[in-house]
Amino acid sequence: MRIFDIINIPLGYLFRYIYLLLSNYGWTLVVFTIITKAILLPLTIKQQKSMMQMQRIQPRMQELQKKYQYDKEKLNQETMKLYQENNINPMGGCLPLLIQFPLLIALYNIIRSPLSYVVQLGKHGLPSISEVHTFLTSLGSTVQLHDEIGIAAEMSKHAEALAAHFPNVDIMQIDFSFFGLNLSQIPNINVLSPLLLIPVLAGLTTYLQTFITNKLNGQSKNTANDAGSSMKMMTYFFPLMTVFFSVSLPAGLGFYWIISNIIQIVQQYIMTKYFPPQPIAEAAPKHFREREAERRKK
Repeated sequence: MRIFDIINIPLGYLFRYIYLLLSNYGWTLVVFTIITKAILLPLTIKQQKSMMQMQRIQPRMQELQKKYQYDKEKLNQETMKLYQENNINPMGGCLPLLIQFPLLIALYNIIRSPLSYVVQLGKHGLPSISEVHTFLTSLGSTVQLHDEIGIAAEMSKHAEALAAHFPNVDIMQIDFSFFGLNLSQIPNINVLSPLLLIPVLAGLTTYLQTFITNKLNGQSKNTANDAGSSMKMMTYFFPLMTVFFSVSLPAGLGFYWIISNIIQIVQQYIMTKYFPPQPIAEAAPKHFREREAERRKK
């Protein structure tokens, strides 16, 4: 049993039932993504609230960092004191991300391994993936054993032959076509085809999602220079990484990222409306001695 199967298996059943209801792989991905986003919504709201709290005390944080830049121990003490005064849990923004991570890995596994989690070969009296692969190989297929999406696509091509070879079982077939695109194929950058739109849109929507989230939360205006530079780097890094994976893996994964990003953008607009960024707290007035010391330095 794989480490994430405790999440993979129930989500695999969900994907299976949605596909059996819609009989369309693309629309199944859309509905599946909406449902999983709804599951994650409470964590997303918690993360948004934590982000607002941290943003509100940024001026005070920057003041402390400047004041105690040569005394790390004192800086840590004053920082924790600032958190306590404002009832802020510094791990509040990280915990939702840590909880979401296994679920995101599970989503990837389900899309990447449809035979294990959706078709469920090897269970309920069905032949194993290896048995089906061996039979497809005898028909001339060159798909690799580890390529479950490729095997599933070959199964659809040879549905009648499979039914004759395994007469006593009903093997679920998955049709990966969606508006003329085969979502089981890997986009080929050497061949101009509509399938290349998926990596482009995946990268573009990832950029828009990051950019819009930062802008709606006011982070571009209220972050320190170092933090702002890191945020800017991530704004471009994640889209490029998404494009790389989208041209290296079956198009279904890139399509999932597009839908996920679009939903995230809409979700962010709604959350910003109901949970707007808090006004930036004014820094505490400096003591007379601090102001006098700064004047003498000048």
